[in-house]
Amino acid sequence: MASTVELTSSLVNSAGTSSSVSENTSRTTLPEDVVIASQEIQAKYEGPNINLGLLAGGTESWVDVSAAQVDRYGFIIKPSPSHSLSQPSIITSSALRRRLRMRALLRPRNMKAQAPAIIYYTPQLEPWHESMREIKWREMAVRQVDQKTGDVTYHFERTFKLVDRTFKGIPDAWRASAWRSFLTSSALNKKNYIPDSDLEALYHQYIAEPSPHDTQIDLDVPRTVNSHVMFSARYRGGQRLLFRVLHAFSLHMSDVGYVQGMAPLAANLLCYYDEITCFIMLIRIFTTRHLGQLYEHGFMGLMHAFEELRLELIRRKIGQNLEALKIEPTLYATKWYLTLFSYSLPFSTQLRICDVFFLLGDDGLGVIHAAALTIIDSMRNTLVTADFETAMQQLTRFVDVKNPDLFMQVLEYEYNAFRSRKVLSSQFRKDATNKKPGVGTMTKN
Repeated sequence: MASTVELTSSLVNSAGTSSSVSENTSRTTLPEDVVIASQEIQAKYEGPNINLGLLAGGTESWVDVSAAQVDRYGFIIKPSPSHSLSQPSIITSSALRRRLRMRALLRPRNMKAQAPAIIYYTPQLEPWHESMREIKWREMAVRQVDQKTGDVTYHFERTFKLVDRTFKGIPDAWRASAWRSFLTSSALNKKNYIPDSDLEALYHQYIAEPSPHDTQIDLDVPRTVNSHVMFSARYRGGQRLLFRVLHAFSLHMSDVGYVQGMAPLAANLLCYYDEITCFIMLIRIFTTRHLGQLYEHGFMGLMHAFEELRLELIRRKIGQNLEALKIEPTLYATKWYLTLFSYSLPFSTQLRICDVFFLLGDDGLGVIHAAALTIIDSMRNTLVTADFETAMQQLTRFVDVKNPDLFMQVLEYEYNAFRSRKVLSSQFRKDATNKKPGVGTMTKN
């Protein structure tokens, strides 16, 4: 029988502060073969970097890649066409394309009618457009300096102006600061809040411990956004950081562990943060944005989210056709929800969804539902009359969004509609519960 090795992890007390790293620890026992496998995998990520003097990690791999071959976000531009499907035959005439482009310039009362133009109309933005937004966001930012460490952070007060500008898109220069402000503000309202300094100490402890999930993490790391210059070199740079973050996260969130969909989300965060801050942000997302519920064992939270999506779809012709075809959200929406659309939408559109989700996601998955509905809205011309094969082909394809601004306008429309219905439904249930016999009802003697 294989011997066992003890694994320790710090607990968080009910008062909301983390306990000492050396005290109040719970002990979990791992088989020796699991520990050895974990150590061997960790050595692969540490050894090559030490030998090459790249222990810090995070350096991009520019081997056989020039700056002209990389887009603004660091993705290597391939000469081959996008892997998205060709445009549906229903939109083939140049006259119809021109009409969609003209309609995209206007904001109608029903934004769903505009959704098909998301994938056909490319707006031409002025060069100074994002620069002007940077100035506006700088004016909203409140500079904060940590008296102990001297670290500078920025706080954004949640106002109608902030929400409106977030839907319009956070300038890339302010995205990291804004995301951190949104999630930290939500975390501070939680009873089990753990300060960043304590999470940093825990991160260093987790890195020195084995994880039972390392084998699966090691398999997923090289196939996660490997088209990005930061994650293209095996066991080096971004791949090393991604492994370390997921390794530590799997130990901290031991009730959830590791699921494949976590990797692209962590990789996206590493494009904006160092490894420790990425670890902290990942924890904030799972503890304040209800993502932890989606990954719970048995995926009961995910099934509940799919039922909410199905109830929204059944209100419209698209959903009724999908229902008749026996196409449930489990067949196409799993990767949407578990990866925050990482494999279904362009990176720039993913960022826009994260902008809003990190700001407004503390009250549920409304933003994610709205994004899913927006994708389906963009396919309405095909899905309303599609057969099973055509519908599944459309719903599982990569959606090459050409107009992210219009995408977010439709998302905002869907989010507000979903939230309004949810508020009305909650109020109806509350009124029904509080209704007393004899008031508007008939009672038997």
